[in-house]
Amino acid sequence: MSYKVPGDLKFPDQATSDGSGDPREHLLSYQAKMQVLGVRDPVMCRAFLPTLKGSAQRWSVALPPGSIHNFEELANRFMSHYAANIKLQKDLTHLGDVHQEEGESLKTYLARWQKEIQSIEEVEDQTALTFFIESLRSGQLYRDLRDNRPTTYAEAIHMANKRANTEQAMKHKRQREAGGSANGKRTRAEA
Repeated sequence: MSYKVPGDLKFPDQATSDGSGDPREHLLSYQAKMQVLGVRDPVMCRAFLPTLKGSAQRWSVALPPGSIHNFEELANRFMSHYAANIKLQKDLTHLGDVHQEEGESLKTYLARWQKEIQSIEEVEDQTALTFFIESLRSGQLYRDLRDNRPTTYAEAIHMANKRANTEQAMKHKRQREAGGSANGKRTRAEA
């Protein structure tokens, strides 16, 4: 606390934590912003207090003087104190329960899939690719991905997004075409 912070240092806006959220998220956000500034460890320790509020700020102020020697130690103490609020990551096997529902558009499914895969801590590329392909309903995309398996998960997602955009465009086109011609009568070709 005795370290003198440079007067010209501009701190970025930082969300505050009252200790009720996941401490990892607060620390990750804080560290990312501070690393961009290239500040030294003592500044990171001193600047952490204003990112806390309520009971979390009271906890920080109550730490015994001289008990924290570096930011890593402060971060570990913060994590330990609020460990009960850490959101548990889902197990990899959870992806085996995720499937495209009957009638679910590919665009809707891709958004749901992305949310589910992000809830898994670490997924290797080929594992993600396999789970993704097997989660799709039988159809042209499933067939294409099985017959010409992409080399990466990102390629498969790119392919699926292109297909979802095409499906959506075709749906809108069919809806416009179903509306008939401008005067309400269908031409012989439309009939």
